[in-house]
Amino acid sequence: MTEHIEKKATPRGAARASKASATAQPADGAAAAAVAEAKTPLLAATAAEEIKRLIYAGDIAPGARLNEAALAQQMGISRGPIREAIRILAGSGLVTAVPHRGMFVRQMSMRDMLESYDLRALIFGFAARRATEHLSPEREADLDSQLAAMEAATAISDGSAYYELNLRFHDTILAYSNNRHAARAYTEYVNELHLFRRKFFNYTAKMHRSNQEHRAMVDAIKAGNVVLAGELAEQHVLAGKQRLLADLAD
Repeated sequence: MTEHIEKKATPRGAARASKASATAQPADGAAAAAVAEAKTPLLAATAAEEIKRLIYAGDIAPGARLNEAALAQQMGISRGPIREAIRILAGSGLVTAVPHRGMFVRQMSMRDMLESYDLRALIFGFAARRATEHLSPEREADLDSQLAAMEAATAISDGSAYYELNLRFHDTILAYSNNRHAARAYTEYVNELHLFRRKFFNYTAKMHRSNQEHRAMVDAIKAGNVVLAGELAEQHVLAGKQRLLADLAD
């Protein structure tokens, strides 16, 4: 008769098993931590875009304090990526730190806004003149393509799309100026004005007028008229300033 004997774990065997399990757990934990760390930059970038969208949409008002815990819960992620996302937005000028109080959505005075517009106009005029001097067939085709995209957004009254395309167009003119310092300074002033300008492009007539000015500027650049291109670029920014002031007064 075959005898079935159940082997019991000896204290020494149990200790070995327990030690092996304990050794495996930290390794598993380290791997999980490494994966989480690798995901953090991607999550932070995604969270920064979502917080930016909430600010632009008015869901988080200028001057409001950014609550890390609430934002993390709303997005279903940990507070680490949220904290990094807020740092990203602080770097762009959209939020600002208040010592011993936290991070707040940037507020601008009317004077700050007007001064930023005036400086933007000067830099953009310079950029358009330089872009005219560095024009190539590829760059010319790119500018025409961007004008067409803005016209398409205007045709369907898509203010959000037009706003992003408009930013891209201005960035392109700055890039084609081949002057990194001008581009950096211009971007700094644009970032300061986002909260004022975002809602401006919710009106089809204003989008159309803005893109007409873009078209005239590009025509001057393509014609090689350095002086006119600079003048039209500067006037375009100042006209935007006047339209925004009229909009804020309504």
